[in-house]
Amino acid sequence: MFSGLVELGEKGLSDEEVKARNFSARLLGLMYEDLLEVWFSERMGFNVLGKDVRRGVYGGRRVSVDFILEKDGRLYAVEAKRWPAYLEGQLKRLNLNNIERVKKTFGKFGTPFLEGDFVNEYRFEGRGIDGKILVWWDVEGSEAGRVRDELKLDGLIPLKRVLNELRGKVGDVVGKRKEWADRLFNTLLK
Repeated sequence: MFSGLVELGEKGLSDEEVKARNFSARLLGLMYEDLLEVWFSERMGFNVLGKDVRRGVYGGRRVSVDFILEKDGRLYAVEAKRWPAYLEGQLKRLNLNNIERVKKTFGKFGTPFLEGDFVNEYRFEGRGIDGKILVWWDVEGSEAGRVRDELKLDGLIPLKRVLNELRGKVGDVVGKRKEWADRLFNTLLK
């Protein structure tokens, strides 16, 4: 369903279709963390302690993560990447074949989230975390367990699944952004 709106990587797309999918992927990028916040709290029972957290520390320096979650007294750091169109869609599905490239890409962005010692070394407000969760656009289902183990994750969540589960249930989040976009587009068209 979402694939035809935001994913690149298919052969034979027209230039217009590529532009449309890139545009839609960028729009999704502006709101997917808000949708994840709803999913984590309302569907998964996590307490969201922070979103776009920039006050955590790793290796003596501040390191940002997308979320800090708490459940049953345990803290989790979360990184969420929604890259259905990045590099022409080459990294949209996380699997064993592209895991090394994904690690390098994280390194390029300066985040140590995928480092093996991240859970032991990262501190949020002076408190250690108990685990880390990665949200990726899509995950090769048959390899998910091995990818999770290889990256030392406590959770590996496909964003496509989250969006499908939330479809029709987040009108307030999506409706507000649609209203903002409509105002901008209507102003530009007048």
